[in-house]
Amino acid sequence: MAIWEILLLAVIQGITEFLPISSKTHLLFTQILLDWKDPAQNLTITIMLHAGSLLAILVYYWKTWLSLFQERRSEWIPLLLATLPAGLIGFLLQKQIESLFDSPALAGGMLIGTGIWIFLSEKFGKGKYQNVSDVPYWKILLIGLAQGAALFPGISRSGSTIGAAYLAGFRREDAVRFSFFMGAIIISGALLFRLRSLLANQGTIAPVPIILGILVTFVVSLFAIRVVEILSKKGRMFFFAAYCVGAGLIAFLYFTLGKG
Repeated sequence: MAIWEILLLAVIQGITEFLPISSKTHLLFTQILLDWKDPAQNLTITIMLHAGSLLAILVYYWKTWLSLFQERRSEWIPLLLATLPAGLIGFLLQKQIESLFDSPALAGGMLIGTGIWIFLSEKFGKGKYQNVSDVPYWKILLIGLAQGAALFPGISRSGSTIGAAYLAGFRREDAVRFSFFMGAIIISGALLFRLRSLLANQGTIAPVPIILGILVTFVVSLFAIRVVEILSKKGRMFFFAAYCVGAGLIAFLYFTLGKG
């Protein structure tokens, strides 16, 4: 694989992991269009890209992470509770979910659904809780279910969880941060699981492209996190809703009528 291809994926991952437009769906479309079919190679790239995204979450929010071990320790319960549904869904339905990624047209259709969800949550979500620890646990579990739904193609993890947090009554800045922290836990678990699979399959890429890919993903991710924070606070998530509907419709038509 050429370095430019890895850098292209790194940029796409960095942007789409945090912007609510579904990173896995955009990576899927890119891999199909560029005809990458080596499972071991794709697994290595997936680990590399998500490592860059995880590093960005840890660095960008480093002060908040530290505060979780001090004055904000009460937030660990809702944070861990919110990660349980996705973990269970992924464990129980892993093979069934992976098989759905064989249909890019389905991913395009589901991306339209992501856009509609973002639109509705932006319109009807009202922040009423001053602290994350004030949110009822049943609402936290619903946010967790939204993250579980994001395991399916076309569903944005950040879009589904930020939208669910809006509707649950989170303040906008808390909704974004909580979503990304949930993502950090899920990404960490997924990296450990995929790393085990990678070692078993002995898939490798030269170290220089891997390092470049992680660094590019990291830098672009920092920018994307900031963009989401700004637009969320200003109530401008409609932009992402419109993009998801438009991109999803184009992808659905292309893969249905064009490539099948």
